[in-house]
Amino acid sequence: MEISQRIKMERQAAKWTQDQLADKIFVSKRTISNWETGKTVPDIESVLHLSKVFQVSLDDLLVADSAVVKEIKRKEKIANLTGLYYIGPVLTGIILILMMYLPSAIVHGGILYFVTAALLTNFITLSSFKWKIARLKGEEEKFHKEMKRTKIAGASVVVITCIFLIILYFI
Repeated sequence: MEISQRIKMERQAAKWTQDQLADKIFVSKRTISNWETGKTVPDIESVLHLSKVFQVSLDDLLVADSAVVKEIKRKEKIANLTGLYYIGPVLTGIILILMMYLPSAIVHGGILYFVTAALLTNFITLSSFKWKIARLKGEEEKFHKEMKRTKIAGASVVVITCIFLIILYFI
């Protein structure tokens, strides 16, 4: 039995309206309605409240294959990805520290390389993070379309930056 059916069954057995149940677990009536119709699933905090209010164990509410368990697992995977998000900024920080402590002749001659490396580390990290999130959401096609636009915008920025640097060099 799905959790939507279980919530409705337990609520009706207790002879509560959706409003009464909503008040007991601190959500709106619309939320209860959405849970009971299967439009949405409760988050883990709400499942804990439901377990207490209905006086049933979590095992009774959460069937191993239920939508709630799948949603919790999906959110857990997303939470595990957050470490990946920090790689780009950390690498950029290292590049900036290198720029501060290397002799100025090396830095000025290779500033474009340092800036490019910093941009690339952030772009690659952010792109891989967004790709993994899109994959978890089942939105790979949307991600690929967004990446095409991003590549076009990125190439435009690189060309404009190069033109700007060339103009500065000759001034």
